Parts: sequence; C-alpha cells; structure tokens
Amino acid sequence: MKRGVAIFWSLFIGLAVIRVLFSLQQDAKDIGACDRQLVTGVGTVVQEPERKEGGQILSVLVDELFLATTSTGAITASMNSPCISSVLIRMKTRLHPRFVFDDRISFSGKVSEPYNFRSDAGRVFDYIGYLAKDNIFYEIKSAKVENLPIGSPAESMENVMSTVRANHYILGALFHLKRRFVSHLEEVLGEPHAALAAGLVVGEKNALGADLLDDFRVVGLIHIVVLSGFNITIVGDAMRRLFSFMPRVWGITVGGIGIGLFGIMVGGGATVVRSCFMAGIALSADLIRRDYDVTRALVFAGLIMLIQNPMILLHDPSFQLSFLATLGLILLASPIESKLSFIPEKFGLRGIVASTIATQIFVSPFILYMMGQISIIGLVVNILVLPIIPITMLVVFLTGASGFLSMVCAHIFGWIAHLLLTYELYLVELFANIPFASVTLPAFSGWWVVGFYVLFTGLFWSRKLLLF
Repeated sequence: MKRGVAIFWSLFIGLAVIRVLFSLQQDAKDIGACDRQLVTGVGTVVQEPERKEGGQILSVLVDELFLATTSTGAITASMNSPCISSVLIRMKTRLHPRFVFDDRISFSGKVSEPYNFRSDAGRVFDYIGYLAKDNIFYEIKSAKVENLPIGSPAESMENVMSTVRANHYILGALFHLKRRFVSHLEEVLGEPHAALAAGLVVGEKNALGADLLDDFRVVGLIHIVVLSGFNITIVGDAMRRLFSFMPRVWGITVGGIGIGLFGIMVGGGATVVRSCFMAGIALSADLIRRDYDVTRALVFAGLIMLIQNPMILLHDPSFQLSFLATLGLILLASPIESKLSFIPEKFGLRGIVASTIATQIFVSPFILYMMGQISIIGLVVNILVLPIIPITMLVVFLTGASGFLSMVCAHIFGWIAHLLLTYELYLVELFANIPFASVTLPAFSGWWVVGFYVLFTGLFWSRKLLLF
C-alpha cells in the first residue's frame, strides 16, 4: 500500500475510533427539577413525525421547559425559572391534529427518562442507547400538543428561530413534497396498498400496521418497505438513466444531487445514508474515470458515518444490519452465483437467489441474536417478489408524481400499481400463515455472534472462503 493511501486510511480510522471512544462517555443533559414531573413548554418539531396506529411520535427541540401547575383542569407554566432550554424530547401524542416538520408547538405532559425493555423471549432492547444516538434522553409518553397560533408571544421569538427556519427551508420543502406524493397514493390506491407503495418508494411504512409489518418480517421481506439498499440502488439507477441525455459531467452531477436530495426527503436513516454515500462515491469515480471499489466505498462510508455520529456503531440496528448485509453481498454473492448455473439468468433470477442467500448467511446470526426470529421461507418469497419490485416502484412513482398534474392520470397508473401491489400483499399474507414460516430462538450470548464473524473472517482471509 502506498504511503499516501496508508496515511489517508489511518487518519479516518483513527478519527472514527476516537469519536466512538468519546461517545461512550456521553451523558444526558440535566433538566433539573423538571425530571419526572408534569411540565409545559414550547418548541419546534425538528424531524418528520412518525405516524403509527396509536398516534404520532414527535422529536421536539424545546425552547424552554417549565414545571407545570394545574387548576380547573388546565395546565399552565409555574412562575419559576425554566428548567432548561435547547433540549430534544421525544413525544407521543394523538393522531390528530397532524403535525409536520418545523411546526411551532406548545406541549404539556409528564417528562421522564427512557428505559430499556425486555421481550417475552428474554431479549433486552437498548432503547436508551437507541434514542441517545439522536441526542434524545427524555420523552413524554402522553403529551398534549397544540400548534402555536401565529403572532403568539412564543411564536414571535424571531431572534431565536429565524436562523433555524432559514436552515430548515429546504428540508421543509422536501418533506412537503413527500407528504403531497403520499397523499396522492392514499387517494388513488387506498389501504394497505398505499402504505406498501409509500414504503417502497419513500420509506413510509408506518401505515401498514403492526400485524402486516409482522407478516413482512416472517416472510423475510421487511427490507422492501423500510427503504433498504435494494430500493436505493433502484432509485440511483433510475436517476442515472433519467439524466443520461445530458452531457456526461452534468448528468453525473445532477444525478448525484438528486440522490442526495432523495436521501434527505425520505428521512436520512442509516441505511439510506450508507446507500446514498456509496452511490455518491460510485458517481464520483465515474466522473474522474477511476475504478470503483465497492469494498473500499463501504468501509469509507461507514467511517464517515461513525465520525459524524459514533453512537450508531453500538445503538443503531439499521446501520449494523445494513453494513453487514452489504458486506455479505460483496463477499459472498459472486461466489454463490457462480455455483448456481442451473438457475436461469432471465429476469435477474440467478442474481436474486445468490444475493438473498449471501445476505441471509451473513446477517442471520445477528438477526437471531437481536430479534430471535428468522424467516425459513424468505428465499422463496424473495424469488417470487423481488423481480417485480423495480417495475412496481416505477409505476408507484408515476402514480404519485402524475397526481401533481392530473388525478385522472394518477388513477390510470394507479390501476396498474394496484394489481402489482395486490400480488405482493397476497404472497406476503399467504406465506406468513404457513406453519413454521419462521424460527424463533430463545435469547443467547452475543459471544456466539462474535465467534461466527471471527471464524468467517479467518476462513475468508486464509483462503478466500474455502467452500469456493
């Protein structure tokens, strides 16, 4: 390895390690007398709200937080000094009225620190760490939330909020565009088809409902409704084709910007960030006419993400699974595909089978440790569904996008989309009801998972996977 290359990698690896070590010492911001008390305050919704069957989940940047007093059923702020300002609080509130990114709100409820919870199988989910990765250390589980009237004293804090609002303008526009797109799908397709369609294209899976989401997990198809790397790859390829008519440099540049804006619009989760970053590296390599090394791109993307937010290494299952699944594809898909010559290549069937086997081998130990459940029939369902996902995403996109011009056109595309989505939903529900469609194991030590990956690494580096 050349000296400059070695210095480059050493610098980024060193920065990532230092950031991870310092993140282990991260403590919650003290909110003083407001901890575990009834509070009231004002703030700004700083992420696109999550909407579930039971209500909305908001991430709120609080301007000021006060102890609350009650009188005749009303909750008001006490005359004491505020407990704290500029703290993030996660709030769950009723489904209506609906809130959106950048809404200025007033709220009240009992604030508390989150706690880890245990499943029936004995597995403990690190809920504290999961929220801490987003710098959230407090929550209000039953918050009463209202939009602040324009012109109210709290809404008039122009000196505090003007900069924030200016910085959020692009985000707000992108989220507004996504909401309009999803509303077109809901109007044309109805549920649960619209929910699956929104999950495929923009990662909006919450409206599917808990039961249907469980069915997707049982049959091993949950990755298509959480905007995985598979979906992002389809989007990136579509953008590359869309701008192919432009001069080479302009086409690559506009395509890269489009992928970045799409990643922001769909929420920028760990899987999306990793996929978009790797797509950006691939486009950059094409721009300067250099070879694209997917393994180096994956490692570099992971290091950049850890430097930006080191908490995701230990506390973000999306980052962990996305990284492992991609690594499995890189290391195992080609060797496995070379052994599957008896499977036809038509419709990319051989590649789908190889990719599914590769990712299942590599992520199964971690999934079993984390969730205790793994699909037995996932390979069969993926073979039946994945070949039509690209065309489904295209037709769903045309349905939602044409709604901006004409709902008549949206209904025409929607009819085709409805047929494809019906086929996918039917297969999911059919296979999910098969006895023993998935296997559930009791909790076991994480050292078994570490041992698997250590053993795999030893085999790979000793002989490039002895099996092949």
